[in-house]
Amino acid sequence: MGKLSLEAKVGAFVVASLIGLGVIATTVEPMKFKRGIKNYFYTITFKNAAGLEKDAPVRVAGVTVGKVTSVEVKDGKAVVRITLTKPVKLYRNAVAKIETMGLMGEKYVEIDPGRPPAPPLPPGSEIKNTQIPASTDEVLSSLNQLLTKFNQALITPDGRNRLAVIMDKVAKLTDSVNRAVNQFSDLVSENKESIRKVLENTMALTESLREDLPQVVENVNQLTEQLSEITYENRGDIRKLVVNLREASERAPQIAKNLDEMSLRLKELLNEENSKKIEETLTNIEETTRELKELLSKVNEGKGTVGKLFNDEKLYASLTKTADTLGKLSEKIEKTKTYIGFRGDVNTRNGEGRGIFSLQIVPSQDHYYLIEVVGDSQGKVERKKYYIETSGHPYRKEEIETDYRTEFTLQYARVFKDNWLHPGSSFVLRGGLKESTGGFGLDYIFNDKLTFMSDIWDTGRKDSDGDDIPPHLRIGAKYFFKKNWFIYGGGDELLYHKWRGFYIGAGVLFGDEDIKYFLGSMPGGIK
Repeated sequence: MGKLSLEAKVGAFVVASLIGLGVIATTVEPMKFKRGIKNYFYTITFKNAAGLEKDAPVRVAGVTVGKVTSVEVKDGKAVVRITLTKPVKLYRNAVAKIETMGLMGEKYVEIDPGRPPAPPLPPGSEIKNTQIPASTDEVLSSLNQLLTKFNQALITPDGRNRLAVIMDKVAKLTDSVNRAVNQFSDLVSENKESIRKVLENTMALTESLREDLPQVVENVNQLTEQLSEITYENRGDIRKLVVNLREASERAPQIAKNLDEMSLRLKELLNEENSKKIEETLTNIEETTRELKELLSKVNEGKGTVGKLFNDEKLYASLTKTADTLGKLSEKIEKTKTYIGFRGDVNTRNGEGRGIFSLQIVPSQDHYYLIEVVGDSQGKVERKKYYIETSGHPYRKEEIETDYRTEFTLQYARVFKDNWLHPGSSFVLRGGLKESTGGFGLDYIFNDKLTFMSDIWDTGRKDSDGDDIPPHLRIGAKYFFKKNWFIYGGGDELLYHKWRGFYIGAGVLFGDEDIKYFLGSMPGGIK
């Protein structure tokens, strides 16, 4: 085999770069735990781990101080083992709880370290005080129960709408108030003259009091002086009575003044202009009551926006349907998984290589979506024909061009369980856009580590001579030798004898938890 071409060297460099990036991504976090810092181990028992995964952060006061090293089930409960890499002093009244970053973010363990007079909690001990927040399903279930109770409260035992019944009673009450106002208005109109006479008599009485009260006060003063002389020997018994009478005599001028002012105000109140205002006020009250009665009647009949809102029996059904839809959407988003991968391979026959960035979205176990960006050193060959004119004669000319543009893959994959050959395995049928051309593939997932793959795409292509050649066919296998790392290879260009050979490559694949953990471990990254 001759020397590798420039394109093959570029492909090999891309593969080496991806491998180096994967090594850094999978080793940068473990290195943080091997800098000579002493680790402390504790165990926590939760009734429900609530989605907590291995390598999730452990925080104190919002600061990451360690991580979850294992999550196991024992006696029907979740036993969580954590490692603290920073010096945090815990006490026996420490509290551990599971928190969530945002509404649907990563689960992590939050620890309240406790405080004296509780004794310190030595490493290797169990944190016994735990708390678990309510899940989204529990909140939605509570909301559904609340809506059910609300609907039951709105319906009477005989099936009537309680709001409609209340509005009917309000309408009747308003009618009674309207009649009372009318009666009061008629009463005032009929006894207007009598009321005026009563007010005039009151004014006369206040005038008489204002004139006679000073003499009465003087007589009271004289009487108090005489009583003081007569009861000198009994002054201790009646001293309080004399003091009270003296205070009353001192207040009498002010009382007379207040009565005088009140009489003037009554005169002003009973003038012709104020009488008209009182009549206008009663008229306005009557009109307002009538308008309120009409409004309540329309609401009770279901007219207008407010009336429809109170009397529409579909309101509760709409609220219940909306809550159910939100619950299903939240459950679907929570179940959706995402995988991001980088891989590269090279054809040992022609030395052509390719680098691929992949994004796999898995909304459920029976199907997923595959999106890839591909850089191919082989490129696409196109034959262009055109005519030029030389000395008045047309001349046909052909040129072969190779296009090295970035290519894209967008496929829909359907997963079928294997219940015949090897129960527990699965068949995957893929179809759609493959490297910017039509194509489809068939995979067989034997287990979590080994997958057999086949792809056929790029029909109607041409070689470097411009001749039509068969579609691109690949058959091979992929093997995960670590959690994220895999190697793959097999037969390439199996339908075209000039390029037929083997391909070999390697790659890395990260899941949701790997991406969150990697971003959280970076300086200034997501916490």
